[in-house]
Amino acid sequence: MGKSTTITHFFKRKNLNDSEATTSDATLPTTNADIPIPGNIEIPIPENVDIHIPENVDIPIQENPHPKFQKIDTSLLERDPGLRKQIWDYHVNQRDEIRRAYCNYDVFQPTLSAYKKSGPEKHHRSFQDSWYNLFPKWLEYSPMKDVAFCLLCFLFHKPSGNPGKNAFMVDGFRSWKKVRNGTRCAFLSHVGKDFNSSHRVAEQRMDDLMNQPHHIDKVLNKQCHTEIANNRLQLKVSIDVVRVLALQGIAFRGRDESSTLVNRGNFLEILDVVASYDKKVAEVIAKAPKNATYTSPQIQKEILHVFSMKVMNAIREEISDAKFCIIVDEARDELVREQMAVVLRFVDKDGFVRERFFGVVHVSDTVALTLKKEIYSLLSCYNLDIQNIRGQGYDGASNMRGESNGLQALISHDCPYAYYIRCFAHRLQLALVAASKAVIPVDTEFAYLIDIDELETRRGLNQKCTLQRAGDTRWSSHFRSISSLIKIFSPTCEVLLKIIKEGSTSSRQCQTQDILTAMRLVSSTKELIQTFRDDKWDDLLTNVISFCELRSIDVPDMTARYVDRRGLARHQQDDFTIEHHY
Repeated sequence: MGKSTTITHFFKRKNLNDSEATTSDATLPTTNADIPIPGNIEIPIPENVDIHIPENVDIPIQENPHPKFQKIDTSLLERDPGLRKQIWDYHVNQRDEIRRAYCNYDVFQPTLSAYKKSGPEKHHRSFQDSWYNLFPKWLEYSPMKDVAFCLLCFLFHKPSGNPGKNAFMVDGFRSWKKVRNGTRCAFLSHVGKDFNSSHRVAEQRMDDLMNQPHHIDKVLNKQCHTEIANNRLQLKVSIDVVRVLALQGIAFRGRDESSTLVNRGNFLEILDVVASYDKKVAEVIAKAPKNATYTSPQIQKEILHVFSMKVMNAIREEISDAKFCIIVDEARDELVREQMAVVLRFVDKDGFVRERFFGVVHVSDTVALTLKKEIYSLLSCYNLDIQNIRGQGYDGASNMRGESNGLQALISHDCPYAYYIRCFAHRLQLALVAASKAVIPVDTEFAYLIDIDELETRRGLNQKCTLQRAGDTRWSSHFRSISSLIKIFSPTCEVLLKIIKEGSTSSRQCQTQDILTAMRLVSSTKELIQTFRDDKWDDLLTNVISFCELRSIDVPDMTARYVDRRGLARHQQDDFTIEHHY
């Protein structure tokens, strides 16, 4: 039986001798075999061994994707470019602030008595401070790491994963032998000949960052501020003109405000006068866009509305929480719309009685319930409590003083302490009228005035004034009647004398006539017309023909046949002339 082959036989070298194979023949160690480990073995460590460190090895740097926002004191920023924090490690909203801080610090260019030497032992080289003069705007030196950096690329460099762009930005540059290499100077190569090189782009970005007045947002903000200032100046002038006109009670607009007219209304004319004394105002008004002139009637009304709101708020502050009385009266305006005027009477904090005109409110009708609703609405707009009303003053109309459904009754029902007092002005007016009627000469005089006013007073376009009718409940109406009579006393006398000679026409204008008088007047009128046709027609026709000839107006042949254009031809009369028609 042959010798069995062990597993070690398969691991023997084929060219070994038998003796070598025998000595190498051994069994494999088991897992439980104890292997002695020597202790306290001293391993010699060499000192001052120069380990070669590769220079300018570009290691790709990755940007921190989510840097935290931290408050940073820019006065404590690290100046050494080899020790400072990379720009992309700051929060994105802080980077421009950090960039401006480093730009304000200027380039870090320390001047040392001796710079560290590096390179081969026989050819040591070091940084030269004379290079600062060649590249004063961006070259920086780190004494701690003995490397050079580019400030511009450091501030505006973005990690792109390309390791060839990190020498002057992250790791620093130390190959000093490449600086004095003529046209192949490392510093010149870094700057680049192309205007789109990364260094030149960073330089342009720094100029844009530091030149803030030319930033697009700054330019737009400046333009916006200028436009706002001009608009405010233009609006201020319009407000001042409105204030003057409102204070003087003068009309704002004219009948026509076209630019070709000489007089365009008080508002525009005063605005032109103000602009003529201020070149800035004139320039702003001239260059204002057509949709922002601030001179339209709508703008004038809005400015007046703002004034009224401010005045009413001031009155509200003056009243405060004090008790007050309301005085209300209504009348129709030029557009025949009912307007209600409200006056507040109160005692101020100094103890003086004040009366303030609080506003005019348009009402749809003069029903007491409508007036009450509008009064409550006006007072509530300014937080005036209805329960603070202590008095009501109205005229003697039934809708105002009615004890059941009158305005005073409705308000007294809501506020029991709002006592109604009839307007003393109306009471005085009625008392004066009653007293004047008791005096026979005065009553007769006003009766004559009323009769004269009813007479024909040649009313027409050329009439300058007329007699004023006196009213029992209208303030100073009797005074205006006397004043108007004094102004037109001479024409009034002429009219009265003519009435004495020719008779009055008032009886013909009277609405109530008896049948006999009406028939007599109609008969007399027909006689007058027939007399005019028979005796005065030739003289009138002669005057008309002469008037037309002087003004080159064609005169029709009065003897020709008259043709009525509105009727049928068969209905026309052959013997009907133009003279007969007229």
